[in-house]
Amino acid sequence: MILEDGTGTGSRLKIDSENRMWARVITESEAQHASEEGDAYNINTGIMLVTGSTTIAGLYIKNTETRNLIIEAVAVGIGTGSALNPAVVRIVRAPTLGTIISDANVVDMNANRNFNSSKTLSSLAYKGSLGSTFTDGAPVAQFFQTHNGRLFATINFILPQGTAMGVSINPNLTAGTSSVYIAAIVNLAPIVGS
Repeated sequence: MILEDGTGTGSRLKIDSENRMWARVITESEAQHASEEGDAYNINTGIMLVTGSTTIAGLYIKNTETRNLIIEAVAVGIGTGSALNPAVVRIVRAPTLGTIISDANVVDMNANRNFNSSKTLSSLAYKGSLGSTFTDGAPVAQFFQTHNGRLFATINFILPQGTAMGVSINPNLTAGTSSVYIAAIVNLAPIVGS
């Protein structure tokens, strides 16, 4: 291959006397590119009630797409509550059983992050309720969150086709109830060559 200086042509690279190529480029993250392509989504349980100090399965996502599903971040909002300790939020790898799955209550929001795109995410996304469980799977991440606050954890986990993840929460309440939501900010992996 021969590289020639094309300075001033408008269609060729500039090659300087030290054999460096010059180019003006725009860089963006894969998540931003996925949003532009209509392949980025916000999955949100909506408001759920939690009580006591029992762990509940709050969010379940199974990738049924042919492309990898990238879980960019998880957000958890927790309302006020009577608690001595922060709530414990866990990410569960590969859950396949539990009432959150068998009850199959669809999340309140599964929205494309590009407001001009009509694409939809066909993966399964279920929300929990009081008493919802995961009966298998293994914890892979854990976070603390105080009440009357919001956790935003960048995790960048990858779900290949057919795999699943869950999010559980133990509110650690000493009395009463608290409202919570769990959201996942996700995008499909880019198509190779695009």
